[in-house]
Amino acid sequence: MQKYRVLSFVIIHLLIFLHIAGFGQELIGSLDFQELFHSFLRIGTINAGVIMVFIAFFTTLIFGRFFCGWACHFGAIQELSWVILQKLNITPRTVNSRLVVLFPLFILLHFYIIPNLDYALNHNWKISIITNTPDIWAFLPGFTIGLLTFFVDGFLIVYFLGRKGFCRFLCPWGAFLKLPSALAVYKIRNVGNCSQCGTCTKNCPIGIDVSYEINNFNKVVNTNCTNCMLCTDGCPTSAIKYAFTNPLKEDYQLSDFFIGDKTYNSSVIKQSFINFRVNDIWLGLLSFIIGFAIDGLFGMGHFLSFGIALIISFNLLNVHVNKQVRRIVVSITFILICWAVSVKYSIKEGVNAYQKKNYHSTIKYLQYSTSVYPNNIGKYFIYLADAYFEIGDVENAKKYTEIAFKINPQHQSVKQLQIKISNK
Repeated sequence: MQKYRVLSFVIIHLLIFLHIAGFGQELIGSLDFQELFHSFLRIGTINAGVIMVFIAFFTTLIFGRFFCGWACHFGAIQELSWVILQKLNITPRTVNSRLVVLFPLFILLHFYIIPNLDYALNHNWKISIITNTPDIWAFLPGFTIGLLTFFVDGFLIVYFLGRKGFCRFLCPWGAFLKLPSALAVYKIRNVGNCSQCGTCTKNCPIGIDVSYEINNFNKVVNTNCTNCMLCTDGCPTSAIKYAFTNPLKEDYQLSDFFIGDKTYNSSVIKQSFINFRVNDIWLGLLSFIIGFAIDGLFGMGHFLSFGIALIISFNLLNVHVNKQVRRIVVSITFILICWAVSVKYSIKEGVNAYQKKNYHSTIKYLQYSTSVYPNNIGKYFIYLADAYFEIGDVENAKKYTEIAFKINPQHQSVKQLQIKISNK
């Protein structure tokens, strides 16, 4: 089955490259999971991305999370990272934490469902079908941030948190597919002759204790299962297979999905995992603080920001990390958080002050943020220039208008400000 899965990834990536190169863009816009929230949930638009999510959701109800295991490019990157680490004789231990449920769900609700649902409830929501919008780059970061996201969430998070660390700890789309995955009629099932060798658990690319689940529930109940078939392919006694069962005959108990303390305890697989559940509260709290502090700075998206936050937090709490190294990480992290919070606070207060026409406060806050934040953003210099102009300081108004012009020479606001100042 792995040959077919590799072929699936190759075909998917070939189609991605063809789409980026321009093939089909006049008919198919951004094929992104977040389109369901930013387009359909927010304003009622059904586009190519929304259709893709509908297909993924309803096929998951039948076949399980095949989309994640056979088509997701980010999942493929993480599996490739794991293979590279193995070639380098590096075998990271996979972290066992409750946050694999809580963190992705939080990101899904906080960044995608709640704000877009709130917008929909307060605006005119109307269904429309436009398959070629938005542009394929609409929600994608620039090259540098994109490359950094793949490196942090595709490689470093695997190195520090274990197999498919991004899928387990961060991916909101995986959280979205958990419900249909739980109800799927096709699952990995126990057909007998299990020797409890632990091979299926060791082979699982997403860190599920397959051996425990099939021997206690006769199937894999973990909704992170991506049906990659590595467990069935590798089973030495052919004790498990991907099979259908009539959903009316399924035996489900809610408690079956809360088994974290009971898993990863078998002696044959225990050394492959780190039980971090005792540190979950601190890991979650630190990750939230660091993630929110840096989110959005330098154009960093939620995935990159919280990926960095999780890696830093894990190393701060991991007792196996050298004490001197941890002290250095703590010091750097503290400075980073203080700087990031001060920049984001100053930008927020400066923009609010400008909107309220409190120009002295605008200058106070934006003067600070633009001086310590090396990422030049044109609109903040426009606000500064206009604020100086409004209090009668034409020289500084010209100075910051010039800076804004160098950043965005074609921006209409810059041209309007230049005309405003020249008419003084």
